[in-house]
Amino acid sequence: MGNTALEILKSSLGFLTTLPVRGDVDVLRRNLWIFPYIGAFLGFLIAIPEFFGFWVLCIVLYVLLEGINHIDGLSDFGDGFFAPDSKKKIAMKDTKLGAGGSTFLCVYLLVLYYSFQNVSAIEIIMAQILAKYSMLILLVTSKPSWEGMGAYFMEFARKRDLLIGAVPLVLLFADITKVLSNLISLIIISALTFLLKYYANSKLGGIGGDIIGTANCISFASALLFFSLI
Repeated sequence: MGNTALEILKSSLGFLTTLPVRGDVDVLRRNLWIFPYIGAFLGFLIAIPEFFGFWVLCIVLYVLLEGINHIDGLSDFGDGFFAPDSKKKIAMKDTKLGAGGSTFLCVYLLVLYYSFQNVSAIEIIMAQILAKYSMLILLVTSKPSWEGMGAYFMEFARKRDLLIGAVPLVLLFADITKVLSNLISLIIISALTFLLKYYANSKLGGIGGDIIGTANCISFASALLFFSLI
């Protein structure tokens, strides 16, 4: 029996945001296409202060609304990235924050701090859509590295999720004066996603939840940085 739109929405908001919404994670993993749509909604909420010129509050809202799960994944990835190949998984599973994770977090926050000053509200929304589509790409096209949240979500991932989830990307082409640059942003984020996938496959044997969270952070920061520089 299919899930209703309200069930899918509640489940996705309950998992992908800190909003006080209760949902069923099982419903979300059977409807992964919703990721970019939630990205668009999150991006709009995050961008609200930008409409009034208070860009610093965008960073605050980003952390408050998205939570720290993805940022935690980035820090774990940072610890594993600098560890020897034989100890990468161990470093990523360690609950303590290491020097590698601290470095990744500092660079990430600095990129956000710089980029939010130089992007528009619509570009913040587009960056969130790209970030969530990056997560979707990994979930649909990858194999899990170990049993965990990543493997749990990949069980019902289907290629149709990529197709349905691509609809919000149309926003990238809404401004005909920036079609080329926005298309380049999509190419860059896609390339970074597959590069991360290649690294995880070769060094970790597959994709885990931390890698998916890392994809979200790297894609979001990279998209914002690109938009801020063009």
